[in-house]
Amino acid sequence: MAIKLGGGSTSQINEVVSLSNTADTVTLADGRVYLRGGVLETDPSVYPSASTITGYTGTSFSTLSQDTGAIGITWDGTHLWVVGSSNDAVYKYTAAGVYTGTSFSIAGQTTTPSDIAWDGTFFWVLGGNFVYKYNAAGVYQSVSFPVSAQDASSTSITWDGTHFWVVGYATDKAYKYTAAGVYTGTSFSILAQVTSVYGIEWDGTSFWVVDASDPYLASKYNSAGVYQGVSFSIRAQDTFPLGIAWDGTNFWVVGNTNDAVYKYGDVVGVASDTSFGAQNYMRVV
Repeated sequence: MAIKLGGGSTSQINEVVSLSNTADTVTLADGRVYLRGGVLETDPSVYPSASTITGYTGTSFSTLSQDTGAIGITWDGTHLWVVGSSNDAVYKYTAAGVYTGTSFSIAGQTTTPSDIAWDGTFFWVLGGNFVYKYNAAGVYQSVSFPVSAQDASSTSITWDGTHFWVVGYATDKAYKYTAAGVYTGTSFSILAQVTSVYGIEWDGTSFWVVDASDPYLASKYNSAGVYQGVSFSIRAQDTFPLGIAWDGTNFWVVGNTNDAVYKYGDVVGVASDTSFGAQNYMRVV
């Protein structure tokens, strides 16, 4: 689609058009404003009439000084906790991504950790196809349960307020367990969308599953495990995304390639697409 730069178009806000331009924004004589694809406004109030999407906010923090194998993450309501597979430990960060100096070891239980979940009282660490329980101070509670009968390559765990859900890449499914760690017999497949499943998170309404292979997306499923046709890309930040956490407003994704954690939330804009020789623009005003 083309528009007349001098006006005369009936294009609507949020409509995507194709322009032979490279500017971040294009403002027409009649006041219409278009935002270039790939340029995402992280403050949606700048363009209040435009629709938001979930995208990278430009905020990240490194975990490299604590562990060279960042792999899983959870949110406890105040802080982020990141699992490191090199030192087999869990590290505490502020909401701003500052390491607090607090950590706890999980080496006594597993030397192959892959993720962590918080149930409001306890931490649960997934490693070696077992899930291990720790109190808020990181003390092992001598409680664990196996998940290998469902998937022998389990990678991530989340808590939905009542049940645990564990995903694995051997079967590309999410499996539901009781609070006591008993498999309920319920699962859902993510194979149609995710080919190398790694992370899973519950945001209070929906599940989000991270694909650790190209195209590196986090995909949305409803509570029944039905894909919602919604996803957001992690590719530009890290090509080995693993764990994912929800803090009530934003998502945080662990990238193992860079040993960093990236923040995703509401942004205004569209993806870049120059496949037809022109740049996509979205009308925002």
